[in-house]
Amino acid sequence: MEFVDQREKLLDFIQQGCRDGLIRLSAGNFSTRINNELVAITPSNIHYRSLKVEDISIINLDGGRVDGPVPSSETPLHSAIYRTITRAQSICHTHSVYAMVCSTLGEEIPLISLELMACGAPIPTIPWAAPGTDQAGLIATEALKSREDLNVILLRQHGLVAIGGTLDEAYNRAYNAEIGLEVYYKVLLAGNPQPFTAYQVSEIRKVYKL
Repeated sequence: MEFVDQREKLLDFIQQGCRDGLIRLSAGNFSTRINNELVAITPSNIHYRSLKVEDISIINLDGGRVDGPVPSSETPLHSAIYRTITRAQSICHTHSVYAMVCSTLGEEIPLISLELMACGAPIPTIPWAAPGTDQAGLIATEALKSREDLNVILLRQHGLVAIGGTLDEAYNRAYNAEIGLEVYYKVLLAGNPQPFTAYQVSEIRKVYKL
């Protein structure tokens, strides 16, 4: 079996994603570049809690299977991002609860917390495209191209996509986004969420040297 290290690392993050509630059963999918031509990605229709290293699929940038089982049904989404967005070296597409809730609101999520700031908020909800289609990949890449600081997007009535230069970075953004979205939704129920002011953002950037 080739690319054992990359497959093992991806499997570790998949298992962590299950523990953190970012993915479940076979819903949601993670991937990471192996090199300029190949990507390791979660398989299709294999429950993640029973996933083995050899179950991780290897695809090319056109989404064609190179090794392993049939890749994720969201392969067109992942491969389109890798072909187009150079800062995307890893992708976490989650079906976490608050990502799905907020993606169904159909709104742009304002910058109301440090967690959302780490994701590049405000976070857009992109137009609807059926999961597993080339159109989903096209719309996602257009959104990510629109802002260099944007690393998380909501897929309308679907879930969330986080990108990063490493798996750690993509995963941390997906996790931070879920926490930030939970806070946003709960504050929305309680009243009127207040975005950070420009002064607050300036203060935060100064303190954290961003």
